[in-house]
Amino acid sequence: MLVSLAKASAGKNADISKQNIRDQVYALLRERMHAGDIGAEHRLVDHEIAAELEVSRMPVREALLQLKSEGYLDGTSRGFILKRFAPEDIANMFEVRLLLEPPAATSACRHSSLEGLGRMTAAVQAAERAHRKSDMLEYMQANWAFRSAWVAMVPNEHLVQIINRLRDHAQAVRLATLKDEAFRAKSLAHTKLILDAFVRRDVDAVGECVAQNLREAAASYYAMQEALVHGQPADAHAEPRAKVGGRRKAA
Repeated sequence: MLVSLAKASAGKNADISKQNIRDQVYALLRERMHAGDIGAEHRLVDHEIAAELEVSRMPVREALLQLKSEGYLDGTSRGFILKRFAPEDIANMFEVRLLLEPPAATSACRHSSLEGLGRMTAAVQAAERAHRKSDMLEYMQANWAFRSAWVAMVPNEHLVQIINRLRDHAQAVRLATLKDEAFRAKSLAHTKLILDAFVRRDVDAVGECVAQNLREAAASYYAMQEALVHGQPADAHAEPRAKVGGRRKAA
């Protein structure tokens, strides 16, 4: 059975003011998606979210419809769920990300600032703490903070918008891969290599490290999907078979 967002978020501080309620609800839902608090098993129902946040139903529904129109959610007869992407869609997204993110990262490296590098360093430290605790959700948050830190240093705002949109749509991949502790260890190692290349201002190394991290994520994701089909343990080192260029399954 799908779990409602209100039940999943019970006890969390979700203070919403009366001004710009729709925008605040939209931002809160996006934040929960990024943090992994909304998974494939969750059903987002407007009146339940409105009750949780103590706001009226209409702005919540408007926020959900906006997320649907932007491709983050699918509508059902009983609420909204995270969008399901076909394997070909995932492959296409990896292909586009491999074309865009490595050169974007090299550009960010050329325009890096001490403040941005500091945020990247803090995110890596948070990721290390989360990995030691085997805390997937904390690791996802730290991983997101690291990516956001270097993407924020990309000078081309149009490129940033495209990268962010693709990154948001890759939430299903993040949830599938980062729940695996072995992949998190590899992800952390790649993150450290990316940070080291940024600190050294080695633009070529930055591009290659970002590309390799994407390739590893693709290989791990496809290995996990194939294992689900065949009922076998996933091999995170397997090569993806398709072209490459929340938190638990619903019962």
